[in-house]
Amino acid sequence: MPTNMLPSLPNRWKSSLSLLMSGLLIVPWAGIQSATRADAKQIQLDVALAQPTMHIGEHGKGENHLRIALTGFELPGEKMRTPVNVAIVIDKSGSMQGEKIEQARQAAMAAVDRLRDSDIVAIVTYDSTVQVVLPATKATDREEIKEQIRKIQAGGNTALYAGVEQGAKEIRKFLDDKRVNRVILLSDGLANVGPDSPAELETLGSKLIEDGISVSTMGLGLGYNEDLMSRLALASSGSHVFIESAENLVQVFQNEFDDVLSVVAQKLSIDVRLAEGIRPVKVLNYPANIDGQMVHLDLGQLYSHQQRYFVLELEVPYGEDASSRPVGEVTVGYRNMVSESDEQLTSSVSVKFTASKEVAEKQVDQEVLSACVIQIANERNRE
Repeated sequence: MPTNMLPSLPNRWKSSLSLLMSGLLIVPWAGIQSATRADAKQIQLDVALAQPTMHIGEHGKGENHLRIALTGFELPGEKMRTPVNVAIVIDKSGSMQGEKIEQARQAAMAAVDRLRDSDIVAIVTYDSTVQVVLPATKATDREEIKEQIRKIQAGGNTALYAGVEQGAKEIRKFLDDKRVNRVILLSDGLANVGPDSPAELETLGSKLIEDGISVSTMGLGLGYNEDLMSRLALASSGSHVFIESAENLVQVFQNEFDDVLSVVAQKLSIDVRLAEGIRPVKVLNYPANIDGQMVHLDLGQLYSHQQRYFVLELEVPYGEDASSRPVGEVTVGYRNMVSESDEQLTSSVSVKFTASKEVAEKQVDQEVLSACVIQIANERNRE
């Protein structure tokens, strides 16, 4: 994607994006990553502006970006992990025949081996219709659960929407904010039975996260609808993974369960109250509710050592040289899954102004700028 397709980016950001896309710019990964900083008791909140000092321009106002980063703390130990309530939803349509369905069975059985007796698991499959292979139950007899998984065979069309919906119904049988409530969806194809548009699946994901249910989606091979499955995951605060080959299924399932078993916070929400005169434009690449000076995001879950960040584009009126003004206050609420308590973090940020372009550029926060460049590039690519 040439940088001349990005007219709204400042020139210095275009150059960073050009280097990034050519592989020459090394930046810290700013989506979901392992974090070296972790508080042993509560998650960490870091709020910063890409341009903490803005150069006074000719038009009375300028563009800035606010990055809100959350980092999960380290679990005290395996015994302290949160119990899980998981529904594994497997596409068993005709295209899954052969190695794909065999690897899917192996992956699901390996995941079951990771569970404890107190964990809840359900197995749902779908082709033209939906079948509940294993209703939601405690994982006390894992050998019997695996025996049911071994019986899964492929054939038929792809009722993806109904499969996810049924998985969520099984989750609701034991829905509990003291558990990690997660649907894990595997599909290699297109939804062709029932609701089949990305918008419809995105709406389903939004409704599920309101109940505290996240959906992680796994797309197998090159034939699945990436837009549909990624939007479903994003809307429900889950993750989306592309799996190129069926032989990688077992490892990917293991990675996903590593995340599910390390959740340290749930029901996360971010509220941004902007100061008078500061206008919120949009949150990049994440659904948000903007109402006047207020911006609200629902996030679902955060894993141990995981970092998630969100970028809010702002319109800021210029002040006089050497002056400053408040930008806003960020409040994060969440359920601490280790202490089993509701907690809240708050941070505020201000911006300075200068008549010197050199001073403003020297004080750009490079880490925040990197996060913004990546998010803007992702948004333009999607468009």
